[in-house]
Amino acid sequence: MRITLDTNVLVSAFIAKHGHSANPLELALTVEVIEMVLSEPILRELGDVLLRDEVRNRFSYTQQDIRKIVGTLRKSAKIVSPTSRFVVIKEDPKDDVILNTAYDGNAEYIVSGDSAMLKLRRFKGIRIVTPKQAMDIISRKFPEFVFRF
Repeated sequence: MRITLDTNVLVSAFIAKHGHSANPLELALTVEVIEMVLSEPILRELGDVLLRDEVRNRFSYTQQDIRKIVGTLRKSAKIVSPTSRFVVIKEDPKDDVILNTAYDGNAEYIVSGDSAMLKLRRFKGIRIVTPKQAMDIISRKFPEFVFRF
C-alpha cells in the first residue's frame, strides 16, 4: 500500500504526537507493507512550517530536531522527483505538489486534512482520504498491524 501524506497531516502528527494524523505516519514508518511516498518539495514545506514560530511554540522541538525529523522521513519514505505538472487546486499551488508527488510515485492514497484536497475525493485513480479514513482502510486491509491504535 503506497500513501502520500499531505504536509498538513505531517505537521499535525508532529504537533500532536498521537491521534488521527500521527497514526498513519507511525504505521508508514514501522510497517513494511505501507510505503510512504514523499518528495523534496513536501519535505521542504514541512521543515519550513515546523520552523515557524507560531508552530514551534506549540511543541518543544529545536531546529536540530526538525532537521532530524525531515532527515528521518527522507530516509524512510520513497522520495520521488515529481515531473507531472498538473494544476488542479488553483487556490493553493502547494496542494498540486502533493497531487503530483502521489501521481508520479504511484500512490494509492493521499492522506490529507485539507478541505480543497478532500473535496476532490479522487485524482487520477488515487483516493484522497482523511487520516481517520486512512486508518479505517488500513485496519481492513492489514488488521494485524493496527491492534494498538
